[in-house]
Amino acid sequence: MSQKRRNGDRAEGSPSSPPRPGPDALYGPNPTPPQLENGEGWDADPLLVSGHDAYRDGEYLYQDYVYDDHGADTRRFTAGSPSNADSLGGILSQPTGDLHYPNDGERYSYNGADLLEFRARPTAEGVVYRITLNTMLEPDAAAIAIGIDTGGSDGRTDWGHGLGELGAPVDHVLVTWGTGAELDGEPLEDDRVTVDVRRNQIEVEVPLEPADETWRHYCVTGLWNDDDGEFRQVAVSPDEETPGGLKRGSQNVPPVFNVGFRFDEPYDRHVGALDIGRGLFDVLDVTGIGHNLLDLVWDRSARVLGEGNWREHAQSLALANRDISRFYADIDFQRLREGTTDDASFEAGFHSLLYPSRYYLGEGVDPDHDVLEGRIQPYNVYVPENLDEPAPMVLLLHSLGGAYTQYAVYMPNLVKQLAEAHGAVVLMPQARGPGRWYKREAELDIFEAWRDLETRVEIDRSRVTISGYSMGGFGTCMLAAQCPDLFGRGFSVVGPPSEDPIEGLTGGLLKAPSKLTNDLFGGEGGGDVLNVFAQDPESALEITDNLRHVPMLIWNTVGDPLVPVLSPENYARKLRRHGYRYQFDVFPVATHLSLGIRDQWDRAPEFIARGKVIRNPRRVTYRQVPELDHPEVGLVHDGAYWVSDIVTQDGEDAGLVDALSLADGYGDPNLRRFRRVGQTPQRHLSRGLQWEQPDIDQRRGPENALEVTLEGVAEATLWVEEAGLDTDTELTLRVDSDSEATLTLATAFDTHEIEVSEGESTETVVLDDEAEKKAAAA
Repeated sequence: MSQKRRNGDRAEGSPSSPPRPGPDALYGPNPTPPQLENGEGWDADPLLVSGHDAYRDGEYLYQDYVYDDHGADTRRFTAGSPSNADSLGGILSQPTGDLHYPNDGERYSYNGADLLEFRARPTAEGVVYRITLNTMLEPDAAAIAIGIDTGGSDGRTDWGHGLGELGAPVDHVLVTWGTGAELDGEPLEDDRVTVDVRRNQIEVEVPLEPADETWRHYCVTGLWNDDDGEFRQVAVSPDEETPGGLKRGSQNVPPVFNVGFRFDEPYDRHVGALDIGRGLFDVLDVTGIGHNLLDLVWDRSARVLGEGNWREHAQSLALANRDISRFYADIDFQRLREGTTDDASFEAGFHSLLYPSRYYLGEGVDPDHDVLEGRIQPYNVYVPENLDEPAPMVLLLHSLGGAYTQYAVYMPNLVKQLAEAHGAVVLMPQARGPGRWYKREAELDIFEAWRDLETRVEIDRSRVTISGYSMGGFGTCMLAAQCPDLFGRGFSVVGPPSEDPIEGLTGGLLKAPSKLTNDLFGGEGGGDVLNVFAQDPESALEITDNLRHVPMLIWNTVGDPLVPVLSPENYARKLRRHGYRYQFDVFPVATHLSLGIRDQWDRAPEFIARGKVIRNPRRVTYRQVPELDHPEVGLVHDGAYWVSDIVTQDGEDAGLVDALSLADGYGDPNLRRFRRVGQTPQRHLSRGLQWEQPDIDQRRGPENALEVTLEGVAEATLWVEEAGLDTDTELTLRVDSDSEATLTLATAFDTHEIEVSEGESTETVVLDDEAEKKAAAA
């Protein structure tokens, strides 16, 4: 070895402080993207709590959901989409509404009528309304209609402008399409209408005088047809100009994609035997005669598998019935003039929240890749009863084809049991789509949602755990290994250890042909048949080394055709070979979906509740895999705890650092294997490893020494003080490396580069001036 010391000012690129757990996206303030900016006359901060309203700073605000712009319910989920329709995939995240945007992505981006926020305030000349859309590429692509009921007794329910009957009686109808507006059919002056495409905002001032009265408001959005001067009508199938979704031969539905002021959108699921049976009957009954007869005696046909997948179930049924009268806001103009503040509450239960992303990935929806690209993204959170802050947190990841609402819709008991077991807040991110496999933008989404949640609730970072179902189980295995210093425990339910099923079945020995994973069923441009795999499938089998301090609970089933039990068996075998703590429960009479359908989770919440994040353990093992990094969005997984900045050798697939501090002495834990049969939540076989304290004669040290093993590593940084070592005395460094490498020993003030040769070597290192004087005197 040879030593090079840096004193005083650090060289460019040298470490400046110990690494923080997780990526940079988890830290710092939220950004303010254009949609959340306030122009002249507007001061209130946005709510970012969907389905809520408030009075703030003399303004009325309503925050809508995002990506809930699916219009009326026109067909059952078994009927499929109309021809030529492009939309987000995901069997467990289908909306109840059936409208589809025109296939002009440059104008609508499959999200062009998505209401984000509604605001109102009185002015000297009337009332000004501000509408913010989630996506706006052209100023006149969308149309907004605001119905105003001033309390008159003869309000009309046909709003005109191609909207027709809406069931909500109003005295005035304001319609704007960005570049113009009409009030009760009369054009407003140009200076009363402004549109800001950068901010996705339209402002309209109307010459109405509410004084101190309370007026009822309704709001709908759709697409504008400038040629006909009305909302663009819906056809059976969409084309470049016309939206689709109308059921052939059925009556017309309103050309509305989104309705405002929805405060009670429901959650429910339709996955019982009767629901599935009725759905299969509808598929087989091609004539429709049997369906019509059955409807006369038993109306059990589920419109979708889940109500509330995109928080628009009530909206879609109301539009199908042409009656939106239940969706309104009574705006009190006296409170607005008085500047009253009456904010949104954050009570126990499920909440749909929005966060602003730091990254611009595009606009609207990319149906080819199944990605939500906008700067404003949704996530769900469950707040337990009697929240005590700082609170533990459980990160709960959705399945392939699911959404941020999956657990509220399909498995609410899982959420409630995880939360109430130890008063934890449960974070359920969207991950930018239904099937991104928690890489790149999907992983980024998780940490940005987490960052936003911490602006609302104080989270105890020492009590954070992670879990997920199916693809969410895969994400659990991946993120727990990539960021082991963030999580105390992991709980994977029917999760595959690899995105590639062949790799999982063979324990990493073989991989599926690229034709399958990057062509037919996935890849950069989306799969030719289905989007099942993201580009370049990843595997948690590669990085099990990193789970030394993250005990794992793994539940899988024998009757699972999607995740054959051999795959998680291979994953458990890797943990066993490492000597890591795990419990692998196999359910012999369950299937891939049955655990979720039963929604019973005895034992799992107690396991999660015992999770405690280890901050600076005395032994750190970390495998860095460059192909798992995405530096373009700030995601680089190159270390954990007091090991950072691992650089893999050129030509190697991965680099492994196994570093041991003898500061307090160390002995490997004794391993106790167990095997038992359990009955809850249903019959299963458990196998696993537990740690027990090592015998006293097995411990080495204490000694001011580091022992490091390097495999395929070109560079790495070790933070000496975080490893518990004394910088005031000489440090012994013992290294076993399979190639030449550079180790940087970092302290609070200095860094020391150690050139390591291939093979075993030992060196005594002096870390600061005081230690150097002591060494010279000796």
